[in-house]
Amino acid sequence: MAYEMIHFSEQELACKHCGKSGCTDELKMALDEFRQIVDLPVMVNDAYRCDEHNRKVSLVSKSQHPLGTAADIRVPGLTLQEMYDAAKKVLAFNFGGIGVYDRHFIHVDVRPMPARWGFVGNREVAAAALVRL
Repeated sequence: MAYEMIHFSEQELACKHCGKSGCTDELKMALDEFRQIVDLPVMVNDAYRCDEHNRKVSLVSKSQHPLGTAADIRVPGLTLQEMYDAAKKVLAFNFGGIGVYDRHFIHVDVRPMPARWGFVGNREVAAAALVRL
C-alpha cells in the first residue's frame, strides 16, 4: 500500500519535465515529517526527475532525483541554517543526504548513507562549512 501524503501532492513531487511520479514512500514520509517540524509551508523546487530532465538540470552523475529519493525544497521565512537544522531532525535525512545551496534552497534525500555538501555560487564548499552558514 502506498503512503498517502499529508502535506504534498503527487503533482508537487512529479517530474517537471514529463509529469511522471516516482518518489519513494520513504521520501514522502520524510518530507511530511520535515513539514511538521518547521510548521510552515514547504515549497518543492524539484523532486522526482526522469533521466532526460535530470541530464538537463544536474551536473551530478549519480543524482538521487531519478531514483525518487531526493527533493530540493525551500521554506520562505527560514534561513538556510534553519532549513538545514530542521532537515537534520528528520532521521531519514540525517542518515541520508542534505545539501545547502546559496540560491536559498536545500537538497534532502533518503540515500542509505550520510552525505553533506554546500554550494556557494558554482563552487562546492566543504561539509565543515555547513556548521554555520
